Amino acid sequence: MSDAATPADRRPPLWRNPFAIGFVVGAIVLTVLPFIQRQSLKAPPPITSVGAFQLTDEGGLAFSSADLKGKVWIANFFFARCPSICPKMQSETAKILPHVEDLGDDDGEAPVLLVSFTVDPEHDTPEVLAAYARKLQAPAGRWKFLTGDRELIKEIAVKRFLLGMGDREAVGGDVYDVVHSGKLALVDQNGDVRGYWDLDEGGRSAIISAARLLAKYGPNP
Repeated sequence: MSDAATPADRRPPLWRNPFAIGFVVGAIVLTVLPFIQRQSLKAPPPITSVGAFQLTDEGGLAFSSADLKGKVWIANFFFARCPSICPKMQSETAKILPHVEDLGDDDGEAPVLLVSFTVDPEHDTPEVLAAYARKLQAPAGRWKFLTGDRELIKEIAVKRFLLGMGDREAVGGDVYDVVHSGKLALVDQNGDVRGYWDLDEGGRSAIISAARLLAKYGPNP
């Protein structure tokens, strides 16, 4: 009887089979890749904490940091009669929302909000802010405009967000100017500031990407 090898005996060892190797490598890649992506696409680390506050929104209702708990939010500082950076800043800020609307849950709950703090609360009453929001066509519930005690707002801007805010200075008649930052600040679900961006195209893209990462993976991925 011949000792010739059968077809089964002539098969290469499993470790030399290109199809088996490809299957194993593919399985490893599919298992490890999501972890690598999450590690490489982390949002910036926390910088400072906003802390607790209570102000009044454009509808005249109390609005506090508790209303933002568990939300990703993007903050800026403005005032309704600002003739310099505010019109462009708010126009550019409005362009962010369409890029995060798909992150809402089945109940329509928005995980990313815009929050604008006025630096001229003496003039910017809830009624003024409501008219300002209508002019911007700001979507209710997605973009909040807050007013309240000047000293508290200045504390929030300077000591908590670590941004600049000057005093109210008359520039003629009953018109006042207030020096303030034109940057956007990204805040995570725990109330920690994750970064600051200018409102050029690159800055807007960067803050959208970071906000989406926080909304998708949470503050502690």
